[in-house]
Amino acid sequence: MAALRRALKTHFGHEKFRSQQQEDAVKAIVKGDRDVFVCMPTGAGKSLCYQLPAVLAPGITLVISPLIALIQDQVDQLQSRNIPACSINSKLPAHERGTILADLQSESPRLKLLYVTPEMLSSASFQPCLASLASRSLVSYLAVDEAHCVSQWGHDFRPDYLKLGEVRGRLPGVPCVALTATAPARVRQDICRALRLRSPLSFATPVFRSNLRYDVVYRELLDDHYANLHAFILEALGGAAAAKGCGIVYCRTRDACEEVAYRLTLLGVLAKPYHAGLKTGDRTEAQNSWMQGKVAVIVATISFGMGIDKADVRFVAHWNLAKSLASYYQESGRAGRDGLPSSCRVYYSPRDRDQISFLIRKEISRIQEKRGSEKEHDKAAMTDFEAMVAFCEQEGLQVSTCHHLQVLRGPEARLCRGL
Repeated sequence: MAALRRALKTHFGHEKFRSQQQEDAVKAIVKGDRDVFVCMPTGAGKSLCYQLPAVLAPGITLVISPLIALIQDQVDQLQSRNIPACSINSKLPAHERGTILADLQSESPRLKLLYVTPEMLSSASFQPCLASLASRSLVSYLAVDEAHCVSQWGHDFRPDYLKLGEVRGRLPGVPCVALTATAPARVRQDICRALRLRSPLSFATPVFRSNLRYDVVYRELLDDHYANLHAFILEALGGAAAAKGCGIVYCRTRDACEEVAYRLTLLGVLAKPYHAGLKTGDRTEAQNSWMQGKVAVIVATISFGMGIDKADVRFVAHWNLAKSLASYYQESGRAGRDGLPSSCRVYYSPRDRDQISFLIRKEISRIQEKRGSEKEHDKAAMTDFEAMVAFCEQEGLQVSTCHHLQVLRGPEARLCRGL
């Protein structure tokens, strides 16, 4: 116990663990005799659950993560703490790849954490490296981040995650750690089965955090929805004169990102758009300006935020509906990582609801036509979206799950009722 606390302080600068669940998960992973399943909301400290054991282990921890941008953010954070971590990916320059492979092929590699995407893990070019590490018993742990991606019931299914079970089979005796922010029972079952987890120990914390205040407003009932968003932002940041922290506004389309950022800037809150339609340099500049506090608000599509470790996000606003409660939990959970009060708001619109519903049904039909058959899990996307709608309309809301939900009171209460 004392050794863990010393390592926590030495390598990560923390005096204590963020929660009892986090500490218990770390201890179980270090013990190494069972696989471990970690389900903790965004900001609860999932990454540390495998990163701290990785630092203490004699070999290398192989981390599977879905996005190169997410991987790079994790690697940058670890390297800033002088923890040997790197990634092999398709964008890596040849000379850097050569340096990493040379270390991995050495008798005693310096590297502690190696991050790869599931696509890279299953590629022919990576197989010799994996085989070499396995044959020399140099893999200490296999960590699967965003593990919900393995489930066809999940909100972000990735077919390449299904191949991870085969990789697990080639690493006998190596403990596996599966981590996700949200996983209902059927998704957990899928994860355990697909990753071939052996009698896993499970560690979970409540989805909503007590420092987050949630509310829903109907956009059509507002006289000026941009003015309402502006007022919400100023309140969340503590007022224009003494603004502290920053925030995220999520939009469904690129055009909406541009429009909302433009309107907020006109109203006096400096905002930058972030979406796939921007040049790489412009996206990087927008993210860096926001991370450094030069820009208070970033207006982004949902591609933004995975792995972003910024403690002072005082609000997350959804200008459009998320496609599922699981997605909403994850995206809104980027607020208040420092434990201070923060606000999460959905701007609900029946028109927006109908448009997203149409697009989801269209995508389901396309998949079924391509496959030539229907499967039960095809309904998952629509079922998940309907749960998000019910959350907003206050109908069929599972209060037991969403126990920290707070709706507006007083004059604005009418905005929280179904039309």
